[in-house]
Formats: sequence, C-alpha cells, structure tokens
Amino acid sequence: MKKFSLIFLLAFGILNAHNDSLVVATVASYQISADDLLTSFEFGPAFVKRHSDPLREHLKYMIYERLLALEAKRNKLNTAEFVQERIKALEEDGVVEQLYRQDILSQVKLAEEQIEQDTRKAKVVISLRWIYKPTKNEAEQTEKMLVAGSSFDSLFALQFDSTISADSRSVETTLLKLERDNEEIAKTISTLRVGENLQPVPGKDGFYIFHLDKAEQNPITTESEYAELKNQAIEIRTKILSDQLADQYVKNIMKLHTPVIKAEGFNILRAYLADKGLSRDTKVKWDIPSTFMTEAGPQPIRNSGKYLNKSLVTFGSRSMTIRDYIRWYDIRQFQFDTHSLSAFNFSVKKTIWKMVQDKLLSEEAYRRGLNQLPYVANETKKWEAKLLYLAQRSAIARSINTSDSVVRSYYNNHTREYATATKKAPNFAQVREAVASDYSYAQESLVLLQTIEELKKKYPVLINEQLLLQLSMHLPTDPRAIEMMFYKTGGTFPRVAFPTIDEAWSRVR
Repeated sequence: MKKFSLIFLLAFGILNAHNDSLVVATVASYQISADDLLTSFEFGPAFVKRHSDPLREHLKYMIYERLLALEAKRNKLNTAEFVQERIKALEEDGVVEQLYRQDILSQVKLAEEQIEQDTRKAKVVISLRWIYKPTKNEAEQTEKMLVAGSSFDSLFALQFDSTISADSRSVETTLLKLERDNEEIAKTISTLRVGENLQPVPGKDGFYIFHLDKAEQNPITTESEYAELKNQAIEIRTKILSDQLADQYVKNIMKLHTPVIKAEGFNILRAYLADKGLSRDTKVKWDIPSTFMTEAGPQPIRNSGKYLNKSLVTFGSRSMTIRDYIRWYDIRQFQFDTHSLSAFNFSVKKTIWKMVQDKLLSEEAYRRGLNQLPYVANETKKWEAKLLYLAQRSAIARSINTSDSVVRSYYNNHTREYATATKKAPNFAQVREAVASDYSYAQESLVLLQTIEELKKKYPVLINEQLLLQLSMHLPTDPRAIEMMFYKTGGTFPRVAFPTIDEAWSRVR
C-alpha cells in the first residue's frame, strides 16, 4: 500500500492542489472530481490495480455505480426507510466530526520540547508479556508466587490452551505507542528494569501482571528516519491530547443534560437483546428468565415488541425509547461482551450511553449549522450515492429467479464444472446450494451489464479524457496489489473510512 500512497501524492501534485474542483467525469447530476477518483482508487479494492489501465478501470465502476444510483432515485429508493436512516446516520457522523475538529482538535497545541521528548520515547522499543487473572484475589496469589521465587516463564505458560496462545499475551511496541494505548501502564512500565514484573493492574475484564522482557533504543541513522519518527511522535501526542480533551468535552455535555437509564426499559431491552443474540445454553447458564419484569408484572420475551415505545433513557424533559435504541443499534451492530452476565449487562448499558452521547453531540453540531458546511454536504452526498447504488443492485439481485427448475437447468448446462476428481458429476441435490450461488452471480452480472447499457442511453456520461490521461500516467499496473480495508472506528458511526467501489464488481464479466 505504501507504493500507491506515494503515487497518490505525486498525482495530486501535478494538478496544483485543486483536485476538488477538477472534474474528471460527470454522470447526469453527479460530478466525479480528480480528488474523488484518486481517493476512491487509493482506498479501493485491489482487483482494478492489477488491470492494464487501472485508473480508467476504477473510474468505469464509479460511473456504473452513479448510473445505478440515479436509477434508484428514479425508482424512489431514496425514500426507503432503510436508506433514509443510514443517510441521516452518516450525516450525523459528519457533523460530529466537524464539531470535534472545531472544539477539540483546534485546541491541541504541541510545544517543541514535548515533541522532542516524544520522539525519544518513540525510539524506545519494548517487549511485554503478561499473566491475566479474572479476579483480584487470583492476581494477588500469582504475585505472591512470583515474589516467593516462582518463574514468570512457568506461570506465563500455564495460561495457554487451544484457545489462548502466547502471542495473545505478549506485545512488542514503543514506549510512546504504549502511552497512546494506556498512559497509566506506560508510566509504570517506564520505571521497570528488564526482567522485572509489575504489580497487578486492573482492567475492564480482570487483572494483569506485566513482565518487561526488553527495552532498547532503536538506532536512527538518517535524517529521513528521524523526520518520520518525529512525525509519528506528533501524530501520537496529538491523539493523546485530543482524546483527553474529547473525554472531558463529552463528560461536560452529559453532565449538562443528566441522562438517566430507566430500569424497566433497560430490563426489557436486555431481555430482547439476550433473546436475539445469546445462545440457549448461555441464557440457561446465566439464568436469564423467559420473562422480563414490567409494571404490569412478568411478560414473555416474545411480546417485547409491544414495548418498543417504552422509555429507555431520559434527559431533561425528553426521552429515548427502546425503538430508538434498536434503530440506532441496527445500523452500528456493536458486539456485546458475553464473558459473564455482569459483563453483558455492562456492555448493553455502555451502548445506551453511547447512543445518548451521539445524539447530544449531533444536536449541538446541528444547532451550530455544521451540516451546512460544504465538506459535510459533499461527503453525505457521496455516501448517499453509495447507498442508492447498493439499494438498486440489491433490487436487481432480488429480481433474479432462483427457482429449483431454473437452477437445475443451469446445472444441466454446466455439469462438467461440478465434476469431482473421479470426473463423475455429483447429484444435483448435493451441490444445489453452490449451483444456485453460481447461477445468481452469472445472472446478476448479465442483468447488471444490460441495465447499465440501458442507463447510459438515459443518463449522459462525460469523461475528461485529457485529465484522466494525466492522472493515469502516474498509476502503473500493480500485479501484486493486495486487498486493504480502511475503517473509521470513532465518531458516531463505525464504518469503512471512504466510499469506494464495490469489490463485487470483480465478479462481473
């Protein structure tokens, strides 16, 4: 990926830093700028990078997706609740990001002394191992054994089984990166000598005893290496300070509105989530009843839908319901901690607080009109186009007839493809699922390409060939390109960081 990042920057340089206004293609009302194309290409799937003309190939699929998005609009798929809710969620994420930039990131100021200190920390490479214990008592007993002379290596080895490996209980990093991940542990580790152990440290799920295996200076021999390390130090310190400011910002806004989780609403929601997401064995083990308590007494879990309008959390004179939570959760699909019943309860509550936090932050951003900023509007429009494309493509896929007779006919015409090593074709029933999948892909490709040819007649497509050629000169074929996924984990909506072309185009022929 480094190679393409460099090329990406070179391509930007030839265009006088005005890529956002240089249009490489128009598809009716959609404009694709040089910036859009290069960003989408940089963070897009690898299959186009292996093409003889990679950037043109990538642009082709961007145009296809805009054509299908336009057709989705014509079919009024943009009014579908599924699409509307996700567009709104993406816009909310965008306005909160701008709020963060204005109120948090702009406040971070780094002194040169701090940068130099952090650069030195970035040079210190450390290796850590740890012993994990679920309870404080177990951790203290382990510490006593170490103090009494037991070998750390032997106690460390006792942790492992078929599900836990040594790699999962060790790490090699720098002192600065450790501070970024856990400032308190980093401060304590910096006082240890190699071979020493740290007293049990509490974590969210238990206790940890750390052992320092290595601490050494990474030698820097060139100016470019030092500059790279310094930039890394600036990036990490900026994150540390901005995270601290953001935590305090959120605490202040939550304190201002004093949200309260309602016990009855929480019990109903917990029962609903347990029924949907936990195995029967887990529910039995945790003694989660088949009923939940309401003001009217015990109610069957299957009736939980009746209570969607129940208040879940209140703040001021307002409240958010169980229905609000489920709609919010369905878009984000956070994983709940299932180590124990208490961990499950805690993680459910944590997501409720996250929902409230997201709502209050987005409300503040909208109040200040940040949704009117060009960047937010443009990014929302890009994501809307992506969602509309996906909606239209899904509609096409659903329209394909996959009846047994059709799939069987496809199998009869492609029997040789399913022959085993003995060259004997398996019984249809044995491969029905695989055949149905192959048939669906083949039909979808055929219908998609036919649809796109028709859409080209309906919606005008113009390509700036000169600009495309200019950009393509700096992007050679890369036969070794590999898939890279870039995710945005912060904000209100964890998602792929950039709207780029669908990897599924690699199957369309």
